[in-house]
Amino acid sequence: MSPDAEREHANFERFARGEPIAVEVGEIERELGALWKRASSAGDTHAGAAVSRAALWNLVIPARGAGALAKTKALVDEIAQGVPVRAITLCLDDPSDVGAGAGGDGLVATIESNVVSQPGGARVVYSEEITLRGPVAAETHFGALVRALQIPGVPTAALWTDATMPSALLTHELLPVTDRLIVDTGSCVRPPHLFDLQRLAAHAHPLPVADLGWLRLGSLRLLFAGLFDPPVGGAPLHRATRLTVRHRPGGDLSALLLVAWLGQMLGWRPLRSAQTSDGGLRFDFARGDGAAGGIEAFLLPSDGACDATGVLAIELADRGRDEYIVCRTAIDQASVQLPIAPAKAVKLDASSDAELCVAALGPRGRDPLFAKCLAYAGGLWALEPQTTGSRR
Repeated sequence: MSPDAEREHANFERFARGEPIAVEVGEIERELGALWKRASSAGDTHAGAAVSRAALWNLVIPARGAGALAKTKALVDEIAQGVPVRAITLCLDDPSDVGAGAGGDGLVATIESNVVSQPGGARVVYSEEITLRGPVAAETHFGALVRALQIPGVPTAALWTDATMPSALLTHELLPVTDRLIVDTGSCVRPPHLFDLQRLAAHAHPLPVADLGWLRLGSLRLLFAGLFDPPVGGAPLHRATRLTVRHRPGGDLSALLLVAWLGQMLGWRPLRSAQTSDGGLRFDFARGDGAAGGIEAFLLPSDGACDATGVLAIELADRGRDEYIVCRTAIDQASVQLPIAPAKAVKLDASSDAELCVAALGPRGRDPLFAKCLAYAGGLWALEPQTTGSRR
C-alpha cells in the first residue's frame, strides 16, 4: 500500500470512529466528500451496517479558548443523538491557551463524524462536525467560511451562548447567513447583557430567536400555571397583590423573565423599581384592567438546591392573603401549595443543554411569547431603581 493510500485508510478509520482529522481549510468539502464516498462503498460500512449521511440543520457555534471548545464538542456529540446537523464550530483562540491551534492570522481546520446507531443495527446515521480555529483577528473571515461550508437547501442556526464573545462576530458575520438565532439568557449574569440580547433580537428580526434559558423555565412555568386550573381558576391571578420570585445569586435574569411572563400575560403596567437593602429588587405595577390597587413583585436572592435556571420559588398572594406557591425542595423536586389543599410534592422535568438545543431547533424555537417577555423584561430593567427596605 502506498503512503497516500495508507494515509487515506488511516483517516477513514479515524473518521469512522468520530476522531478529528486535520485538513486544509480549502480542502474541507473535498475531504468530506471522499470520506463519505468511501463510507458508503461496499465493505467499508460501520460494523457491516448501511451508512446514511444526514443533516437537517447547519449549526454554527462560536466558542472561545480550548476549554470552551471541548465543551462545545461534547455538546455537539449529544445534539447529534437528537437531530443530525452539520456543526460548524468557530473557535477564537485565547492567547493564554497553551498550544493554541493557530498562530498569526492563520486558521486550522478539523473534520469529524458523529455516529448514531439506529435500533436493530440495520443502519448507522452519520452527521459531521467542522472545527475552524484561529486567533481573534480571524473572526472577520468566519462569515465567508460559513457561507462556503453551509449545506445548500438546509437551514442555518447560530448557537450564541457565550455573552462575552465579540458581538460583531454575530451581527456582521453570522446573522446574515442565519435562519434562526439561539441564545442562552442563563449566561447573562449582568443587566447590560439583557440589553445586548434585546439588540441582537432586534437585529435578527424577523428571524426566530430561541432561548435555552426560557426553555429551561418551561417546567416551572407550566407547574405554576397549573395551580390555577379548575377548580381554582384564574381569579386569584387577577386579585394578585404580591409576587415573589426567589432565586440563587446569578439567577436574576431567569427570575426577571418569570416576572415578565406573568406581567405580560396579565397586562400589568410597570410603574417603578427599587433595590431592597437585602440585595433584592422590587417592581411596582398597575393593573392592566384599570382596577384599583397595584401589584408588588420581588426578586429575592436566596440559598437552596437549584438547577441551571437559578429559580428557587414562585409565590403569589391575592387580596385575601391566600398564597399560591411553587417551591423547589431539591434540584428535580418541588412542593406546590394551594389554600384549598395540603402541600404536594411533585417532580420537576429537567432537560440537558443538548436536549434544549434540539428543542430550540424544532417548533419550540419559534415561540413568539419569548420575544414579548424579553422586551417586557428590558422595560423593567430600564426603570431607574431607588433604595428601599428589605422584603422577606
